[in-house]
Amino acid sequence: MILNPKFTTLLFLLTLTFGFSQSKDVEVKKLEINNKLDHFAARVVKDKIYFSSNLVTKRGRPILDKYAQQLFGIYEGVADEDGEIKDAKLITRPEVGMSNMSVATYSKDGKFMYFTSNHTIKGENKLQDKNTFNLLIQRAEYVEGKGWTNFTTLPFCEPDFNFAHPALSPDGLTLYFIADIKGTKGKSDLYKVSVSNHETYGEVTKLDETINSSRTEIFPFISSDNKLYFSSNRRGGKGGIDIYSYDLESSDAEQKPVSLDKPINSIGDDFSFFLNDDLTTGYLSSRRLRGEGGDDLYYFSKF
Repeated sequence: MILNPKFTTLLFLLTLTFGFSQSKDVEVKKLEINNKLDHFAARVVKDKIYFSSNLVTKRGRPILDKYAQQLFGIYEGVADEDGEIKDAKLITRPEVGMSNMSVATYSKDGKFMYFTSNHTIKGENKLQDKNTFNLLIQRAEYVEGKGWTNFTTLPFCEPDFNFAHPALSPDGLTLYFIADIKGTKGKSDLYKVSVSNHETYGEVTKLDETINSSRTEIFPFISSDNKLYFSSNRRGGKGGIDIYSYDLESSDAEQKPVSLDKPINSIGDDFSFFLNDDLTTGYLSSRRLRGEGGDDLYYFSKF
C-alpha cells in the first residue's frame, strides 16, 4: 500500500495547553477553494502559489491506487490580495506509476522544488510490520519552456524508511524534513541535511531533543526570520495536532517549542503552517470545526 503523504495516520489526541506570543488581532479565514477534497501545504513562491490536493477524475472524484488509497498532486495558482487561490492547475511530471506528489518546498528563485513522493519498490515498514511503498523526497528543476523536469530522488532516502515533508531554510543551504529512521523516538522526528547547489547533500542529522518529542513531529517550515514551525501531537497542545514555533537563532539553552495561540491552533488538527516574508500573513491547513469535511486551507493575517 502507498502511505498517505500527509501522515494522517500519525495523528493522536492531546491534552494540556500553553501559549505563544502572537498578535491578539490575528484573523483566520477559510478559503473558497475548499470542498470535500483535501487541500493542504500551501506555499507562496514569487507570484505563484502551490498547494497539494487530490488527483481527480474528469468527474472530480478522487483517484485511488490499487490499494484503494487516495493519490495526491501539486497544484499551481495565483493568490489575490485576500489570499484566495485562483486559476489552479495541476503540475504534471513524467509517468512514474502509482505515486504521489505533494507537500513541497521551493528555492527562493523558484527554480528548484523538493516534494514528497513514494518509492515504487516495496520496503520494510517497521511501524506497520509489513512491506509498503515508503515515502521519499524528490527534487525537480524548473526549466523555461519545459516546466518541471529533471526529477531526482534524494540519495539518503532508503526504501525501508519514510522521508517526507521537505522544507528549505531561507538561504537554501539546509533542507529540513521528517523521517522514521533508526533513532527516531516518535512516529516521525524532524531531521536536516546540508544542501550544496541543489546537487549534493550532507549527512542526515536529527534535530535536538528539545525540539523532537516521544510523539509525532510533521510538516516543518522555516520562516524568513529563521523560526522553525512544525506540527506535533505532543502533550501540551490545544487539539488533535498543533502548530509549534521554535527560534533557531535563540541562544537560550532552555528554549522549548511553544504552541501557537488560537485562532491559528484549534481543537481540531492544525498543520502545514506557512508564513510569508512579511511575517504577518500566510496559510495553514486544518481539520477544524465548520470545515468542508477534509483538510482545508486557511489564510491568516495580522500575525
